[in-house]
Amino acid sequence: MPRRPSRLHYSRPVFVLTEATHDLDAVSGLKVRLREEASARRSEAWTRAGESAAKAVAEAGLRLAANLDGEQIIAGYHPFRYELDVVPLLAALQAKRYPVALPRSHPERRLTFHAWTAGAPLERRKLGMLEPPETAEELHPSVLFVPLLAFDARGNRLGYGAGFYDVALSTMRAERRVLAVGVAFDEQEFPAIPAEPLDQPLDMVLTPTRLLTREAS
Repeated sequence: MPRRPSRLHYSRPVFVLTEATHDLDAVSGLKVRLREEASARRSEAWTRAGESAAKAVAEAGLRLAANLDGEQIIAGYHPFRYELDVVPLLAALQAKRYPVALPRSHPERRLTFHAWTAGAPLERRKLGMLEPPETAEELHPSVLFVPLLAFDARGNRLGYGAGFYDVALSTMRAERRVLAVGVAFDEQEFPAIPAEPLDQPLDMVLTPTRLLTREAS
């Protein structure tokens, strides 16, 4: 079992949720500041250990998938900016004969998930993100590996602010049981992430050293 790395010391402030942030405007403002801090942490972690982190997450993700019940359709993402790369994990899952999908974005903050095979061509779309072509078969995943900027022990996730994954998870959870697993560097953990009414919590978070299950509120 790999040891959890010692927490780094940052010159920038770490923002913590307090009673004063219950107002929605205050929460939104806090999220903006948290995104700046989280983005810096993530880019530093990626520069230092991006490749080794992707390998560790692939190994742990395979063990997680092997322990799930029934046949699972698994969705991940193609890394954008300094997101932890799950493509090695997805390729390994596909080699184990799991159906694998990647997201495709649509207007009104909607995501669909489409079949992907290792090496298949992807389209460069909004903001430079790589996504499957619309002709790829649409799948309905029961396990979703989710990118993020920051997370906390209660499963709260901080994304870029557009809400695509919150909308997708809300829709999927209304239809069936879905396991949402955030993927992040250990350095992306914060003491508390402020949550708004439409935010969807993660069930687990997978890091290069740990698999965390959401704490009860």
